[in-house]
Amino acid sequence: MDTKRILFELSKLSDSIEGNDTFHQRRVAVIAFELARELKFDSFGLDLVLKSALIHDIALLNDTSRVETFRQIVYEEFGKLNKHAVISGRIARFFNLHLDITTAINLHHTPHNSNSSIIGSILFLADNIEVAHRSLTNPFAFDELFEFLNQKSNLFDNTLLDAFKKCSQRECFWFYLLDENVDNRIEEILKMLPEEETDDKFKNALSYFLAYASDNIAPFFDEYSILTKNIATSLGYKLNLDVNKLKYAALLSHIGNLVIPFDVFKKESIDEVEYNIIKSHTLNAKRVLERMGFDDIAGIVFSHHENVQNSGYPCKKTPSLESEVLGLSSFVAAMMQDRPYRAALNNKEILNKIDKMSDKYHNNVIKALKEIDFDKVRKTKDEYYDAVSKLFL
Repeated sequence: MDTKRILFELSKLSDSIEGNDTFHQRRVAVIAFELARELKFDSFGLDLVLKSALIHDIALLNDTSRVETFRQIVYEEFGKLNKHAVISGRIARFFNLHLDITTAINLHHTPHNSNSSIIGSILFLADNIEVAHRSLTNPFAFDELFEFLNQKSNLFDNTLLDAFKKCSQRECFWFYLLDENVDNRIEEILKMLPEEETDDKFKNALSYFLAYASDNIAPFFDEYSILTKNIATSLGYKLNLDVNKLKYAALLSHIGNLVIPFDVFKKESIDEVEYNIIKSHTLNAKRVLERMGFDDIAGIVFSHHENVQNSGYPCKKTPSLESEVLGLSSFVAAMMQDRPYRAALNNKEILNKIDKMSDKYHNNVIKALKEIDFDKVRKTKDEYYDAVSKLFL
């Protein structure tokens, strides 16, 4: 599992919130990388620039109201822009990334005269270039883009502007920025830089961050991932399964919801088409997790809504025991919470529901579930999850 590749996939997920891909962070990453190469950054510096750019707006993954479209904000209103920059910097630090990355992200909406970070200044210019480029009706109408930059030239470092002018003289630079080419260019960039193996601390931080983001799609999902994790790990201990694997699977089980229109989750009733959209979250999550390198987790998440009767989704196949445990855990966790179509169920009501569906699960799994103290599950807090929530204060 390569740290930069995971950040690349995280960037894609963030850019594609509710299925509307802006390509913003990835395009900024391409622009920033080309600027840094023009300035003769070494491999270590290029690595820092790429990581910083890929997640410079990562806080917006949890901002369902979104920041007002950048092109509609005049750069004198820095207060509106800086909040998400500071939070994104906190998240980078939470991931235990280099301090220079945190600093650069904190300052990516700060003009060069007040910017103490060269990488922060690069991000500031690259961000402006990306927003201006995205607003062009013709992506090759460079004159309009330069007119935009010239109007705000006092905000940018002259050395960086000169570097951009040199980059802009190469047609390939502009080709790289097209939607159909951005991700391929980042793939090429990843091959230029050495891989960096992730550690358990990064994996844990990433999993909890994504769990928190997916739980904040709607208020009634609050701590849904934690309830699922608490039940799944309890079952894992009782059934002698890999508890650590179940923990990660539970935390990441619903990240596929992030690329589904959020309104569909808030309806009191849905039609068949909308239900199929919701069902797609399993495949969405599988693809993201596989590209990140969570291969063992991806399969568990993909099949966690299957059952032993082969009447589940998405493939109507018999799940692995881990997937069965995760699916039952998420089902029980959902019943513990309010939903638009019903109120939360009490313990007796939950057990009655389970009894009616017991033929969809193995007997030993149902038996183990009934041994779990549901009240304790509800009350158990998770300090790591709480730490993520505090990043957004």
